Amino acid sequence: MSSAEIPKITNQEIKAFEQDGVVCLRGLFKDVWLERLRSAIDWNIANPSSMATGSFQRGNFHLDVFMWTRNADFRAFAFESPVAAIVAQILKTEKIHFLFDHLLVKEPGSIKPTPWHNDQPYWPVQGWNICSLWLALDPVTKETGGLQYIKGSHQWRKSIREKNNLVEAVADSKSLELLSWDMAPGDCLVHHALTVHGASGNASTSTRRRALATRWVGDDVTYDPRPETFISYIKKLGIKEVNSINSLHAGASIDCDLFPQLWPRT
Repeated sequence: MSSAEIPKITNQEIKAFEQDGVVCLRGLFKDVWLERLRSAIDWNIANPSSMATGSFQRGNFHLDVFMWTRNADFRAFAFESPVAAIVAQILKTEKIHFLFDHLLVKEPGSIKPTPWHNDQPYWPVQGWNICSLWLALDPVTKETGGLQYIKGSHQWRKSIREKNNLVEAVADSKSLELLSWDMAPGDCLVHHALTVHGASGNASTSTRRRALATRWVGDDVTYDPRPETFISYIKKLGIKEVNSINSLHAGASIDCDLFPQLWPRT
């Protein structure tokens, strides 16, 4: 990928991410990437990993993780698309490591909401420069399961696992502001790993809500294998890259085959 192909993120967009904990970026991914990912999603639904079973499926809500280790198109998106370069600009860090990819498909009629939460409590890392890029592959509205964020909630610096009762707190508070966007395919959201967010179910009878979230960390992030993170069950995946985490130590760099450095390009 040449420098001419790297989207330029504006200072205003970076400032919005830093202040609000989330920013919506429009049309940064070419159709060729969207088509490759849609085909890859069809493949994944037909060939889910062991992590896409049990608590990872709720009705017509299909989730899976670490697809890049099993599918060339998901791998190409992480390793070859502009995604790592976009995140590096947002986080303002010299290097970027790829934590994992996360598929979230809400089929029409999948009405169960995604409870309020933030992401970092589930991940084996510590630090501040941690974010997700959530790419829309279908038109997204509140009706189809669009994300909502509590503005500035990353600054609380609190771990919040899934909580339905936060909905009442948000609704009753005049001091909290919710952010959400209607999105077109190719638009993306970049949110901080501590920004509290949730989503409605997909009440549409015809529109799918396919999204790919990729998770990223920057310069200041270290490995933290506390038991409540996905490290406790990651070995279920049965992939060769998972063995590389055995060389990691708490408080050290996360650099390994499972969490590769993808920016700068090597």
